[in-house]
Amino acid sequence: MNKNIISGVVVLAFAVIYTIMAFRLPPPASESVVVGPSVFPGAIGILLIVTSVILIISGLIEARRKPNKIEKKAGSKEEGEPQDKKKVFLLSLFLLGYVVLFVPLGYLISTALFILSVTMYLDRKAWIRNVIYSLVFPITVYFVFDRVLSVYLPLGPLG
Repeated sequence: MNKNIISGVVVLAFAVIYTIMAFRLPPPASESVVVGPSVFPGAIGILLIVTSVILIISGLIEARRKPNKIEKKAGSKEEGEPQDKKKVFLLSLFLLGYVVLFVPLGYLISTALFILSVTMYLDRKAWIRNVIYSLVFPITVYFVFDRVLSVYLPLGPLG
């Protein structure tokens, strides 16, 4: 088993539980509501299930294409492993900061800061593109949720 298969199975287990819980949300209190509370979490859960199955399939295909390698000497590490662990740790810290700042700063500011910090960490050379993405994405999502779907996101100090 490779990393894709293991990751896919873990995400699939989480996605199935998440989707079941999403569809168990109570119906809306008002009958005039077009979109119920389980629609978006359910859609996210279904997308997670589909992507985890794709990840498992790609891992199986990758495992079949690679011939069995001679086992590495004890103590040898995979190429790039320390860098990957560092990236995962730092990206997890960015995500934790986003969760902590979401309510006090609101959706627009916290999401813009999160996208800017992650994209600047991953690709500092494209700073103009990073700034544009960090401004355009949250504003677009906010207007879609606020104007089209009537789902109100927290504004923090902007509200």
